Amino acid sequence: MIDAQTQDALRKRFNPDGSQLRFHQLRMLDMLAYFDDLCRRHGIKYWLSSGTLIGAVRHGGFIPWDDDVDVEMLRDDYERLITVFKKEPDPKFILQTHCTDFYYFQPFAKLRDPNSIIKETGTEVDRFYKYRGIFIDVFVLDPSSSRRVAYIAHILHNSLILNRISKIKRPALRLVYYKTVYGALHKLLFPTIRFFMKIGTKDRLRHTLGIGFFGERFYHELFPLKTVLFENLTLPVPNHYDSLLRRIYGNYMALPSLDTIDCHITELELE
Repeated sequence: MIDAQTQDALRKRFNPDGSQLRFHQLRMLDMLAYFDDLCRRHGIKYWLSSGTLIGAVRHGGFIPWDDDVDVEMLRDDYERLITVFKKEPDPKFILQTHCTDFYYFQPFAKLRDPNSIIKETGTEVDRFYKYRGIFIDVFVLDPSSSRRVAYIAHILHNSLILNRISKIKRPALRLVYYKTVYGALHKLLFPTIRFFMKIGTKDRLRHTLGIGFFGERFYHELFPLKTVLFENLTLPVPNHYDSLLRRIYGNYMALPSLDTIDCHITELELE
């Protein structure tokens, strides 16, 4: 973990108390506390990932300039999470999937705060979403024997949905196109590919097909999970998080050039 003096300097520069970013982070922390409690009560395994995991290890919480939260889980736990959320809905949060938000096309879920609206930098991927509030990304991992196949699936997903849907101006035509293409990819092609991708995995996992992150995770590297302190919460992380982070990010304990840092979120509105 970085020293307290450096951490204090970063906080003052990027997310001092009372700033919009710190308010955003504290709202996500409340959401993470709810998510953790829900998963613990139902025996659903998840862990901090990506920048959120780096933040936990390097900063003891949020990376000072970070404006999102990433968690991961295996597919069985992901499906159970969806089922549990249907049975125990909470008026303060929405689990955004294609089933709860028709035009939400991502192959993973987002836990959303429906009482806020955010605008992400340089993208209109959420233009047709029903829910656009503060979120936690809930990524699902599948056995994956081929990085190349995962990359091709990502290209298909982006070219046929992400880069196409906003260009169709007529709502009726957009609806027919989206429903047909989404169904072909996510209900037929990708499940079939996932079935064959289980062969020869040697406990190798990747984000589910359609996502543009291809870094490998290994079952033996993840489990059994352990916990670390994240802000004021004790949360699960991979057992061998150091080897995982070094393989994907290199020297993750070194700070990046602070003058090149940009936040994803440019606007935040509360309802």
